[in-house]
Amino acid sequence: MSRALPDPREPPAAEPTRRSVRSGAAGGDAPRGTTPAPPDAAPALPGTARRGGAPRRLRADLLLLGWCGTAVGISLSDGRYSPLALAAVLFGAAAVTAALGWPAERRGRWAGPSVAVSGRVAVALSVLVVAVGPTVRHPRYYATGPAALAADVLAAFAGALAAAALLGPLLRRARPGGTDRLGRWLGDSWAGDGVFRGVLGLATAAGVATVIAAPRPRIDVFHLLQVSTSGLARGENMYRQQWGPDRATYTAGGLFDVYPYLPGTSLLLAPFRWVFGDVRYGLLLALVLAAVAARAVVAGRPAGEAHGGAVPAPATAAPGGGEPAGDGEPAGWPSWLLAVAPVLPLLVIVFPESMYALQQSWTEPLLVLLLAGTVWAVVTGRTRLAVVAFALALASKQHVALVLPLAACWPAFGPRRALCAAGLGLAAVLPWLVASPQDFFDDAVRTNLDYQVLDHSLSVPGWAHHFGITLGFGVTAVVLALSYLLAWRARGGAAGFCAGSALVLLALDLMNKQTFFNHYTLPMALLVLAVCAAAGDQRSVENRSRDAPS
Repeated sequence: MSRALPDPREPPAAEPTRRSVRSGAAGGDAPRGTTPAPPDAAPALPGTARRGGAPRRLRADLLLLGWCGTAVGISLSDGRYSPLALAAVLFGAAAVTAALGWPAERRGRWAGPSVAVSGRVAVALSVLVVAVGPTVRHPRYYATGPAALAADVLAAFAGALAAAALLGPLLRRARPGGTDRLGRWLGDSWAGDGVFRGVLGLATAAGVATVIAAPRPRIDVFHLLQVSTSGLARGENMYRQQWGPDRATYTAGGLFDVYPYLPGTSLLLAPFRWVFGDVRYGLLLALVLAAVAARAVVAGRPAGEAHGGAVPAPATAAPGGGEPAGDGEPAGWPSWLLAVAPVLPLLVIVFPESMYALQQSWTEPLLVLLLAGTVWAVVTGRTRLAVVAFALALASKQHVALVLPLAACWPAFGPRRALCAAGLGLAAVLPWLVASPQDFFDDAVRTNLDYQVLDHSLSVPGWAHHFGITLGFGVTAVVLALSYLLAWRARGGAAGFCAGSALVLLALDLMNKQTFFNHYTLPMALLVLAVCAAAGDQRSVENRSRDAPS
């Protein structure tokens, strides 16, 4: 908010169809009239439903391209108008739309060498964005002194190491006979726990240096979070507070006596204000824990454990001895993407201008952690914990309610748990709503609805404003409805929930009256989580296949 803030169980594995069983017979050919998928075709993500019971398969390459486009877009915009930034974000949104609207089942006639390399191209572009992003910086804004330089250097090293970790498995697969010593080092070492922890350590150190370098950034969100969390210790109502002694001496600009969030944001950040003196340490920890949760999702369920302890059906053998198939996913899920997947969670914390976002105290990391925790808890069978995590997200920011219908359509979460989470979220907010209903409504509801369109907003209405065009709510409603339709069609598993939620939030951000850098970081994280969840599903399939009786 640089100027204003508009701001289990999984379903049972689908039974293979007769056609898939015939095609999976040893040495069997593809059924007549179908185009066999190449063994290393563009990756398709399992775990989303479609008509006929078999899961709808999302395109991992398109989801990663969506992340790249959005990351480039936000790196080109820091609250100033940039048509190029909007074009990049629109490209990212188009890629995500294609991933949900043009699933892998429809690409048979396009299968070939050009499609087979698209996943590698997407990962290579991610490598480029992560490596170059930290070195192409905007001004330091409020960061000064040696700590600012240390933050720059540490962030650059974190980006370089994360890029190497992503590139290593690809280089290993690209080498003929990649099982030699160098091939193993390129793949296994760079995707291992040591490198992952090293990147997290560098990113954490860069974050701490950023906070030290900018102790009092002149942005309203920092001051409202600092004052509101301090007030909680004294029993003060955040919806009746002001963020400075008076307007004349308040130099942050923007909001002075308005708390535009829901109470959960300050409740979760208060301990870091009380113990460390700065809420941004809580935001930094949230990103670290979100990356760890996403990596745990990639690990998949152990063999013999799935969906809360239910014993899954054995996976169907793959044609020609390829990757095993299961959960409705045909053979050929690329092994190179499974090798890259354990380091993809680093994209949650290492992205262009991530330290700039932390310096500004933007609160999206809290939502990233809570939604990542929800997904991790569901796929590991901890559904009560999932309900609590989702309830905290609902009690922290208003627009999380937009993904509530998608959670209800996610079979592993379902309408009953969605209703429980909504009830818990309401209970968390209720004390402030009862204490001062008018103040709550003015700050948390009316302020966000009454924002005017800003011409420097990173959104379509902001762009149209330059030409004297006003886009009413009707256009926004149509765009949101279409995004919900695509998200509903992709329902069925954790990957579908994350990808659908990312698309809905991207639609909101693109059509909002005031959208800035920080708002896009949440759907970006959900795109990464979607690929991680699908990789975890595939690893679980492989675990079941190994234990299945021959």
